[in-house]
Amino acid sequence: MTALSKLRIKNLKVTLSKVSNYLYLIKIDDKIYEVTTTRKNHEEFHFSIDGRHIETTVRSSLQEQANKLLKEKDASSDEDTVKAPMPGLILKILKSEGDEVELGEPIILLEAMKMENEIRSSSAGKIKKLYFNDGDSVEKNVPILLIEKNI
Repeated sequence: MTALSKLRIKNLKVTLSKVSNYLYLIKIDDKIYEVTTTRKNHEEFHFSIDGRHIETTVRSSLQEQANKLLKEKDASSDEDTVKAPMPGLILKILKSEGDEVELGEPIILLEAMKMENEIRSSSAGKIKKLYFNDGDSVEKNVPILLIEKNI
């Protein structure tokens, strides 16, 4: 066990030691606290500190701004139009009319410049209308499907 960092906070001696990829020991003066970490997904973490549980979200400032814009957009109307971000060929529409979708869920596979691109839902709700089928070509900014948002 090696100390990762030592610092003084208001005359307290603090030492952080890494035991494993998920277990740390924090020593504050003479008291030792055991901290375990679990990563739930790319931005959500669970910490257990001496039996107390904490759930938190960790995002960069850019991720936080993008999340805020998505939430504002999501709240602005009852429907959301998913448009082609580039010209291409629709390889597969992964959902049908009436299917429920979650925010960020893959809904379309679009081939552009010999690359397969996954288009994700920009809001949660139900597929209200499909404007194209598998195998159709689309131009940039053309609506592909309409999502009726969950309210």
